[in-house]
Amino acid sequence: MARIRTNKNICLYCFGNLDHGRVCETCHKKADDTPSPPHHLPQRTVLAEKYLISKALGEGGFGITYLAWDLSQGIKVAVKEYFPSGYVNRVPRSNQVIINSKQNQAASNRGLKRFIDEAKTLAKVKNLPGIVSVRDFFSANGTAYIVMEYLDGLSLKKYLQRKGGKIPCDEILTILRPIMESLVEVHRLGLIHRDISPDNIIITKSNEVKLIDFGAAKQSNLDGKSLSIVLKQGFAPEEQYRTHGEQGPWTDIYALGVTIYFAITGMLPPESIQRMYKDTIVRPSEKGATVSPTQESALMKSLAVYSEHRYRDVSQMMKGLYGSTRRNARKTQDGEEPSAASPAPSPRSTRLSAPKKTTPPESSTATKATARATATDTKSKSPEKQTKASASSVEQEAAEKLAALKAEKAKREALARTQAERAKVAKEGKAAAKKQTSTDAQKMRSVTRERKPTLMEKLFGTRGKK
Repeated sequence: MARIRTNKNICLYCFGNLDHGRVCETCHKKADDTPSPPHHLPQRTVLAEKYLISKALGEGGFGITYLAWDLSQGIKVAVKEYFPSGYVNRVPRSNQVIINSKQNQAASNRGLKRFIDEAKTLAKVKNLPGIVSVRDFFSANGTAYIVMEYLDGLSLKKYLQRKGGKIPCDEILTILRPIMESLVEVHRLGLIHRDISPDNIIITKSNEVKLIDFGAAKQSNLDGKSLSIVLKQGFAPEEQYRTHGEQGPWTDIYALGVTIYFAITGMLPPESIQRMYKDTIVRPSEKGATVSPTQESALMKSLAVYSEHRYRDVSQMMKGLYGSTRRNARKTQDGEEPSAASPAPSPRSTRLSAPKKTTPPESSTATKATARATATDTKSKSPEKQTKASASSVEQEAAEKLAALKAEKAKREALARTQAERAKVAKEGKAAAKKQTSTDAQKMRSVTRERKPTLMEKLFGTRGKK
């Protein structure tokens, strides 16, 4: 007689059936019946009569994420439970979540509302290639749950560790491109992520790249209304440290810039609020990073301390990082010249042109020879050579700008050293003059003491002295 399939005899590794010895008939793995931590949902809990809980994948300050099986579709999913650490407890031998004190009730309820808003936010942006998809969300056990696609892979942070801590700029731009393209659509809906970092970027085994964890996502506050301070140190711009800081796409652009900087140098730039007082950021090329001058200029603009100096949207940032090279390559493949061609005359100008005059034979012959020479010269310049020339001119221009900036910086430093030396000389001169004045005063006092009459002279006079 066939065993009835229940949550007790389902393999949590492959969704197969467990035999009487608790070994899977499909993958032949023995079931792990180790008890879950007391504050976690017990293994094999079924939520909403549909999601079979396996193990916890991770937990943070506001929630616990579990690996689970969708029993109706037979696929793995990720289930995120709202469980703010320190504010709630789980009732023993129960799945129920309760707030641990009246003082924490208001804060916990606000967090629950934000958690539900995250689910609604992700529901709006599903089916984007670079964003994790939400499949379902619901309330149960005195809390709420979000069901998302399960991403089998590793974080960008771990990927960089495996690569020795840093990678070339072209590689990180290839990785981040799906996310940046998807963020254009996310920002178009008026949403900002506010927590972009290598921890929240997943590279799957099927070579997909996804941005996860929209727990800090908010509507852009272009009107300056108060926003909660939720940030990741090192990756957050200065406006994210202020409740009334104007946040928008440029907020995510800064975090993307830090992610790229970290990936190509292996180090974080100075924190944004420190840079407000003294900006000591070092360009990636000066740290030995593999980055072109054009890419570095676009990256440094994305990392500007104040938002008004950054790109205003991700599409502009992408043009700076990818733009010109991609356009030139496309034109070369299509057989077009990247340089601007002379505009063709409009139909109206053709109609209004003067009637043709008869050209003398000698003039006509010279004109034809000139035309042949021009055609030969034009043919000699192939589109490929012109494309290379255009690309090299762009790089040369960027290099010249970089050299000019370095020269200007060196000039400022030399001027500062000159001023410091002058100040030092002036200070030493003042000290010497003061010392001379003190010496002269001492001499005067000494002379005065020598000429002062003694007490005997005062009493008896100076008789008997010549």
